Amino acid sequence: MMPHVGWQFGPYRVEELIARGGMGEVHRAYDVQHDRYVALKLLTDRGADDEEFRKRFKREAHAAARLREPHVIPIHAYGEIDGRLYLDMRLVEGKNLSRVLADDGPMSPAAAVAIIGQVAAALDAAHAEGLIHRDVKPSNVILQGDFAYLVDFGIARPLTANTDITGSGEALGTLGYMAPERFGSGPVDHRVDVYALACMLFQCLTGDKPFTAENPLAVIFAHANVDPPKPSERRSGVPTGLDRVVAKGMAKNPAERYASAGELASAARKAMHTESTKRLPAVPVVPPPVKRRRPYWMIVAAAVLLLGIAAAAVWLWPKGSTTGNRQPTAPPTTTTATTVPSGPGGLAAPDNPPCDGAHIVIVGSAVTEANYASDLRQFLTAHPGAKYLHAPSTGCSSLRTHLDDTEIYSVYYGPFTDKESACAKRNSVGGDSFVRRLDNTSSSDRAVSCR
Repeated sequence: MMPHVGWQFGPYRVEELIARGGMGEVHRAYDVQHDRYVALKLLTDRGADDEEFRKRFKREAHAAARLREPHVIPIHAYGEIDGRLYLDMRLVEGKNLSRVLADDGPMSPAAAVAIIGQVAAALDAAHAEGLIHRDVKPSNVILQGDFAYLVDFGIARPLTANTDITGSGEALGTLGYMAPERFGSGPVDHRVDVYALACMLFQCLTGDKPFTAENPLAVIFAHANVDPPKPSERRSGVPTGLDRVVAKGMAKNPAERYASAGELASAARKAMHTESTKRLPAVPVVPPPVKRRRPYWMIVAAAVLLLGIAAAAVWLWPKGSTTGNRQPTAPPTTTTATTVPSGPGGLAAPDNPPCDGAHIVIVGSAVTEANYASDLRQFLTAHPGAKYLHAPSTGCSSLRTHLDDTEIYSVYYGPFTDKESACAKRNSVGGDSFVRRLDNTSSSDRAVSCR
């Protein structure tokens, strides 16, 4: 049983319960060593004696901590204190997207596409590291103003499903967003996240999941057999081009989906310029026509899946929020911790590209210390897929490192192996962007010419 609030957990003073899930709790805590408030995730004792479970938790925490993407909440540290596994993350004051949709209803197409673009950037970063999220849904997106964070990377795993430490074949995720291949026993890849992202786009546009029914088997059957409904037929003002984006993102065959989350987001942005609908026909929640049949084994596997889906073994962001009257335990004494570096204002640590002669396209720089975090977030939001660097840390003399006495952070695309590719990107970005070569011979006062 977890202790109540107001107790000391290693260097953390636990102050407030934020949320509780089946495998543990998230607390607001004060890190006395680093003088900051954090979101502290504590696992229950359920897996305390399960060595494979402990390995999986630490492995996946380490994998999530490697992500250097602004739309992934930074992990400060993770480890074990007195036999209890924990995760220390940046504390984000915001609402999850599920709550926003419940309170405010569907989003405007422009707002929905903007949120999807930010989540796609987080997914592309995870996929580039060989990780699958496998639980993409609105309740795992935290909004801080118009800035989105994708959370709950606790079910991130290598792209080859067979390398899972547990070997249990356990089903994680939520039915409303699960790709058809998730209901089988074969391997899955990053395209299950693309499918879920398309489901989430549909929900942002309409306020509802693509398939809903009282019987979970009906939802599974719809994912496997029924074409997704068109968002433009559920809500007026939705560009019809977004119908095609949802349809391709939710293709039953993974090979027919977008190759990446970023590709889906790019298609959604382009679809904003297509015609929108004016009138709405009545459409059932789960359309009755069945256009394809899935093997009988898929339905049987899905039924078995339902029995264990509520007992997902690893989590990072519980969704409920309650308090309980429980007794405190003795203060922990044994600590094993791994600390992860972070950037300004709790951003993920900056990238540090090598000075190897490659080129980058700089799209903006933060030069005021008090505004580092806000300026960087603004540039990163405006340029999905971009990264940021701390110029003094690169060691490249070709980059200007200070403005007066203030260190410079720059948001950029790349690196590109040749000037032509960098210039092509610069031309597509436009604005005040410019190209720099990463080396120790070029002048920091002159950008690379793209003429």
